[in-house]
Amino acid sequence: MSHIDRLYDTLAASAADLRIAHSPLATRAEHLSSPTEAVSPEHTNEDVRDLFARHESLETMAVVEQGRPIGLINRNAFMEQYARPFSREVFGRKSCIAFMDKTPVVVDMATPIELLVKTAVDAGGRVLKDGFITTAHGQYLGLGTGFGLMKAMSDIEAEKTRQLLSSISYASLIQRSHLVESDRVLQQHLPDHGLLWEPRDVVGGDAYFFRHTPDGLLGCLFDCTGHGVPGAFMTLIALSFLEQAIDPSRSGADPGATLTGMNRYIKRVLQQRARCDEDDAVRSEKESSDGLDAAIFLLAPDGRSLRFASARLSLLVAREGEDTIAQIDGDKAGIGYAETADDQVWSTQDVPLGARSVVMLPTDGVIDQIGGPKQIAHGRRRLMQFMADHRGAKAHSLCAAFTASFGEWQGTQRRRDDVSLLAFSTQAVA
Repeated sequence: MSHIDRLYDTLAASAADLRIAHSPLATRAEHLSSPTEAVSPEHTNEDVRDLFARHESLETMAVVEQGRPIGLINRNAFMEQYARPFSREVFGRKSCIAFMDKTPVVVDMATPIELLVKTAVDAGGRVLKDGFITTAHGQYLGLGTGFGLMKAMSDIEAEKTRQLLSSISYASLIQRSHLVESDRVLQQHLPDHGLLWEPRDVVGGDAYFFRHTPDGLLGCLFDCTGHGVPGAFMTLIALSFLEQAIDPSRSGADPGATLTGMNRYIKRVLQQRARCDEDDAVRSEKESSDGLDAAIFLLAPDGRSLRFASARLSLLVAREGEDTIAQIDGDKAGIGYAETADDQVWSTQDVPLGARSVVMLPTDGVIDQIGGPKQIAHGRRRLMQFMADHRGAKAHSLCAAFTASFGEWQGTQRRRDDVSLLAFSTQAVA
């Protein structure tokens, strides 16, 4: 068997290797390389033509001299030039280096796929057409294809996405596990209630906290900076504080004092202490400034009043026998932000509810959502009007009706933020 016949057989086997699917987790150039037999400068152009003719699956051949790659021959480019008039007669017996690319992309077998992609881009797209040569300690190892490289990157990105989604799903389980006790307390001690809690993403920056104390039901709804994973991390910090600060077996919980303590806790945890510069302007020692808006209420056991403290969130109250919807605003300072003073104090308000009231507490995701015929923000007034239009309805029915109405309002607009809304009736308090 002649050397050219042996080369035929090797190339045929290599062509079959090129059709074998690579590992979906290929991470280095060697994972994309097939040990394709190369030609040498001693092979003529006629040899190369014959090889391409006999093996239609071959797109490229490496040219190797003394074990080191010196060029790459592309089937289409070679055939196009070799088919020109008199080319076969003039170049047929000459060395195959005449039609090779003398500057192919050559990478070491250990080259990471990401770096290989950058190299391919820098090469101006030649890798997608011609492929690339892999080496081991400078010696020829094999060939990789542009298609194989694209598939490897696609597989890597798909795996990264799968891992990310898996992590986010697990984070959602963690976030929801912190809300289980609050759900139980709501069901047991606030029978007529509705709770709309819809993170914009799988996890979000809105959360809630409920505990039954000797002084009544304590509830907190809060909206943290951001949404998605960053927002979810913030909710866990806030929930951690509340779980430490609120002892369901003890009386004396004060909404304003709780927000004040939460501010100090978050600023300490995130190291967002504020200091003054020479012009006495407050600025953070860090570039980040994360925090939350929150409202805490303590509903009296008889349901006729509640104590309320808030950082930027408003409470809406529809009292029986009154035509207007009362809006109870909180303090304007946010909790935990770098610009919020370390010793900021939140006040507690006493809110009378009468014999029967329906209370609503929304976060900004409800207020700021764009929608409607004019594509504008939903606003607080529209929510108050909704309460007025549904006066006399049970809180759980009111919340369900609003959820449907809010969905119609949003329409085809994207969800801008996490959405939370609590509605409850004081008449049904156990």
